[in-house]
Amino acid sequence: MQKLTSVELIAKVSGESREQVRRYIRLTYLIPELLKMVDDTVIRDKKTYLTLGITTAVELSYLNKDEQKLLFASIEYEDLTPNRAQAIKIRNLSQKHKLDFNSLEKILDEKKGNQNDRITFNKEKIENALPKELLKRDKRYIEQYIIDAIMSYKNKSH
Repeated sequence: MQKLTSVELIAKVSGESREQVRRYIRLTYLIPELLKMVDDTVIRDKKTYLTLGITTAVELSYLNKDEQKLLFASIEYEDLTPNRAQAIKIRNLSQKHKLDFNSLEKILDEKKGNQNDRITFNKEKIENALPKELLKRDKRYIEQYIIDAIMSYKNKSH
């Protein structure tokens, strides 16, 4: 019978993959402030709290403690957290001994793919204003309908 490694045993008992167990172990290398941000991702409202995903946090766990403290200070100052791609850049700079406040600021200020400006509306109010048959269509169609209506109104107003 093949002997299981501790990671394989924990994975088997917990129902998690070996890789996920390795990620959890790697998180123990984070300073408490960054680890709390990972916890907040799981248990809190992501719109209210700065959060940090597990795979992003794993990348950041390779920074030394002083670099992690610098990163946390930058996160608080910028009020932004890195995504995984940014975390990889940060880790690479750390390995080259070129990680400082300015490089962190530059990376954190990069626009992320999911940070396009959005306008939100009360769904019920919008649905009450739209034709009932339109509500059966998908969101992109409804969005285009609203845009067309606004453009039509704009053209009539001018």
